Amino acid sequence: MKPARRLTLRFVSYFSIFYLLIIVGFIISILLFSFFIYKNSGENIHTMTYDEIKDEIIVKKGKSVEIGDGLVKRAEENIGELYLFNQSMDIIDYTGDTCELCGMSDTEIMALQRPGMHTWEIPKYYLLFLPISPVQPLFEEALQNWKATGKVSNVVLQHLQDNKASVEIYNEQWDRIEIIGERYKKLHKPQLLEEKYDIFEHKEFIANAALEDGSTLVVRMPNPSHKPFEDPLKKAMLLFVFSFFGESIMVLIGVFFLSISISRQFVRPLVYVLSRIERLAQFDYSEVRDKKVHHRKTGNLKRKFKLFKPVDDSLNHLSERLDSNERQIKHAEQLREEWITGLSHDLKTPLSSIYGYSTMLASEDYEWTKEEMRVFANTMQEKATYMDALIQDLTYTYQLKNKAIQLEKVLLPLNIWLPQYADEQVSVKVYGDVMLEADELLLKRILDNLITNAKKYTPDGTKVSVEAKNIGKEIMLTIADKGPGIPQKELDNLFERYYRGTNTTDDTTGTGLGLAITKQLIDLHDGSISVQSGAEGTVFVLKFKH
Repeated sequence: MKPARRLTLRFVSYFSIFYLLIIVGFIISILLFSFFIYKNSGENIHTMTYDEIKDEIIVKKGKSVEIGDGLVKRAEENIGELYLFNQSMDIIDYTGDTCELCGMSDTEIMALQRPGMHTWEIPKYYLLFLPISPVQPLFEEALQNWKATGKVSNVVLQHLQDNKASVEIYNEQWDRIEIIGERYKKLHKPQLLEEKYDIFEHKEFIANAALEDGSTLVVRMPNPSHKPFEDPLKKAMLLFVFSFFGESIMVLIGVFFLSISISRQFVRPLVYVLSRIERLAQFDYSEVRDKKVHHRKTGNLKRKFKLFKPVDDSLNHLSERLDSNERQIKHAEQLREEWITGLSHDLKTPLSSIYGYSTMLASEDYEWTKEEMRVFANTMQEKATYMDALIQDLTYTYQLKNKAIQLEKVLLPLNIWLPQYADEQVSVKVYGDVMLEADELLLKRILDNLITNAKKYTPDGTKVSVEAKNIGKEIMLTIADKGPGIPQKELDNLFERYYRGTNTTDDTTGTGLGLAITKQLIDLHDGSISVQSGAEGTVFVLKFKH
């Protein structure tokens, strides 16, 4: 995207985000308002509509009908029970632990008069809500005790304490003369006349009865479902106002500081970019850290300069490429010098031997025996064979490097193919059916190089272990020996050596290019090779894709 368009989008996005934040703040405030009302106020069962009731009446297979879980929960919250009748006044289903109406006749049910009762008519059925006063059992128990003994028993007192209830006695002048249990604010006589059908508006449950001496016994207990609507509504309104205006003020403050930031964030990056370009012109590719532009710890651009990240990334990439090119040139020069030096040495050593023996044979000062001449000839032949192998390997590595070798892959069952390497020094194990798609000749050269090298360094009495198995989506081959291990310095460059080095005491049975060729052949198969070496031996791990 062009910088001009990106810059335009940046400014448009600032103002869009500003208005979006205001809208989001309003929505959040509304949600907080609604959630607060929902959590702090009860759902009055009397306000349920016909459609709500109908959806909660569950008709099962056949003619079985029952009250849904939603209605059961609603009835419990309103401290009551629901009864489902058919048109013949038969009780089809009910909520609660006991059925209070099951033992009543139709006449007794019709004569029920209890504050808060409610009935809904639905097709073929009627639903009755019957309130249950939690204070009624306590009231009847306390009244019976008082009439019998003039006091309450320890059992009743314990029940009062368990329910945080109290028994109060008022005289004819309505003075409270005795309190048993919890202490509540004194009642006024007209409060006994109140009837609230919304259970959530009841602060207390109250039951009373006149005594023979003209006094009044009152039993009171708190309503656990007390959730008056007025208080949550006021608090929710305050919450809405404070949350909305608080978020709006925060947005305005943010916009103010954002405006100041915008006015400053376009000059500093330009100065920084110009300084980077000047450093590149002077062949200085080192990393630049401007504390006003970059974070001190991470080195990343600060948030307000993210707009210039593509420019900064391009400069960093350019610096890395220029620096990498310069290092590659130096490395290539060093490799070329090492190559020429090593190649000269590897050719000069056998040539020196050939030249020396040929000079000795040409000498007229000494008569060589046939056995001595045979030894000289064998040595010269060995050195010439080594030089020929070295030149062939050099040519082969060049062909591999330039991808002049074509693969002819076939499917090889390793459990049949791999045991050809088993002998007195090599043990072969193949776990399961391992099928490897590879060029057979090249794979043989890979394993010949690795196994021959492992045999060379395996002590007497031990074996080279060759194993193959399926690991997920890969085939893994391992060649392990019990040799003395490879020094770390050589291990780091094991697959990068193009010649054996300058140790003239080594035999010349190999050219020193075996591992380099091995890695190139594995790469040609899209595989990988790794090596682990220590005092207990060396393990080469080859992985190929299925």
